[in-house]
Amino acid sequence: MNRLVPILAATILTVGGGLALVIAPPHPASVATHATGRPAAPLDDEGPFTGFDGNTGWINSRPLSVEGLHGRVVVVGFWAFECSNCLAALPHVKSLESKFRDRGVVVVGVHTPELSQERVESNVRDAVRRYGVVYPVALDGNNRIWNAFNNRYWPAIYIVDTRGRVRYHHFGEGAYDEQEQVVQTLLDEATHEQADSGHAHKFAGYHKPSDTELKKRLTPIQYSVTQHDDTELPFRNQYWDNHEPGIYVDVVSGEPLFSSLDKFESGTGWPSFTKPLDSANVQTRGDNSAGMARTEVRSAHADSHLGHVFDDGPEPSGLRYCMNSAAMRFIPVKQLTADGYGEYARLFTSSEGTAAHR
Repeated sequence: MNRLVPILAATILTVGGGLALVIAPPHPASVATHATGRPAAPLDDEGPFTGFDGNTGWINSRPLSVEGLHGRVVVVGFWAFECSNCLAALPHVKSLESKFRDRGVVVVGVHTPELSQERVESNVRDAVRRYGVVYPVALDGNNRIWNAFNNRYWPAIYIVDTRGRVRYHHFGEGAYDEQEQVVQTLLDEATHEQADSGHAHKFAGYHKPSDTELKKRLTPIQYSVTQHDDTELPFRNQYWDNHEPGIYVDVVSGEPLFSSLDKFESGTGWPSFTKPLDSANVQTRGDNSAGMARTEVRSAHADSHLGHVFDDGPEPSGLRYCMNSAAMRFIPVKQLTADGYGEYARLFTSSEGTAAHR
């Protein structure tokens, strides 16, 4: 395993600590590009996204799976906190995550250690906090994710399309504009595919209105919760005790978030769910505010603050998505079709769905 260093473009630092000059063939996606960095030719299909099986833990997120990320563009970045080149590339990865967060793009850092101090989980957690990493980080203590990707370098970037296919990779620093263009290309590609199938709204229809428009549309509590990360009072909110069947959507964008089929009585005074209705519309990231380490939940397209997720929920997920009523709008089953969410009505017509409702 090698860490790329900037002394020469083809110079690497080997595991033994020595420098070796190698001639590496350029990556296909890095060759045929315009001056702007936009890929000039269609991106290659490099194979299936193998996910994060074999991880030894997660930071800033619940465990993420290939199935749960289907429908999202995913950027996977291999790094280690003692790798100087990884730290040099980190501001770009953070910038890319911030830029495309509201488009539903998920950035996942995979921390694969080489040095002994990098194998200590508390050290990794300290580094994540120190460098301001808020996106999910998978701990790869046994190198299983690294091996599944057949990766060989730090840092490395892999970009996955919404169908779960790896479409791009880059080793070392640089190519930052190109990587942003690849993400944009894959988002555009997904939009066109969905338009052809008649479901373009899943990718293009959910958006965040201007701040001026939000102040007109939202109540003061809705605005303060979704836009300023406030928390409403327990037991004094709209949906904590709502038992009617239906779905909950983002009050800002309308993107579907949760179902009454997954709602349960948590005793906290806030509406609580075991899982999202559509994981493509929900994102998580680390939150160290209020003097504690928590995992924040936000909507993927409007970037609305929704609440937090905890690992003290019931089976089968073991998770408790503790949400603010003010961040959501409830749509009863009888109104789903009229409000444009008819595709979810079938969830409430099966005997299984009816039995599962609480």
